[in-house]
Amino acid sequence: MKLKGIRPSNFGGVPLLIVILAFVFMIGGTELLSWWMLIIGWVLIFASGGISAEIKNDTLILRYGFGLLPIKLKAEDIEEVLVLNRLEKGVLLRYFPGIGAAYMGMLIYVLCRYFTFPGNLLPGYYFGALGMIVISSSVLISLAIPPGKTRHKLLTAGFIFVVSAFLLGFKVRAVDLIPIVVVLGMIALWTVYDMDIQDYIVLKTRKGKYLLTSNAPRNKVEKAIKAVMEALSDD
Repeated sequence: MKLKGIRPSNFGGVPLLIVILAFVFMIGGTELLSWWMLIIGWVLIFASGGISAEIKNDTLILRYGFGLLPIKLKAEDIEEVLVLNRLEKGVLLRYFPGIGAAYMGMLIYVLCRYFTFPGNLLPGYYFGALGMIVISSSVLISLAIPPGKTRHKLLTAGFIFVVSAFLLGFKVRAVDLIPIVVVLGMIALWTVYDMDIQDYIVLKTRKGKYLLTSNAPRNKVEKAIKAVMEALSDD
């Protein structure tokens, strides 16, 4: 049975390792000024994201890597199911410190590296670095602040937008780059808002922790949770 409206996230297990590998390629691309390494990094980021979840023969199957990487969790593997939403608030960073450390490391590195960039690079290099800064910051905001505090998160995202505009102006002074600044602001706001409207299902298993997300109507989320719990209770 496919869990409609439910999508696995890349916050734990093998998908988290793929995220870390993607960051390594991005850092390498930044250091070597290599577009192909940056492209591989972004492809790996998209590949680390889950696309679907289903229950088959008392096994929860989470599909990652554009559907090519299935992770199978049998009923006996699942130890606990937790729900985090706008009513039952919780901090995701508490359950998935690994993804927080990965994004924090990326943020610190790119921030430090950005200020050492020469001033004669193509604007795309600055935009790419700022994109990583904005996304890392936005994800960390969403991990550290409980779901439902949308106003606090959007205000913080707005601050990130102002900082990114300042950083871009620090390296490049051109009016025609204003659209890039606007795009950075939209990325920050969309990332924070999208993560805030999700319901989260934390799976504690023998193979580590996994996160399921959903922005589907509450009845579909409850149905999916019920299905997982029924699989958990089966012998």
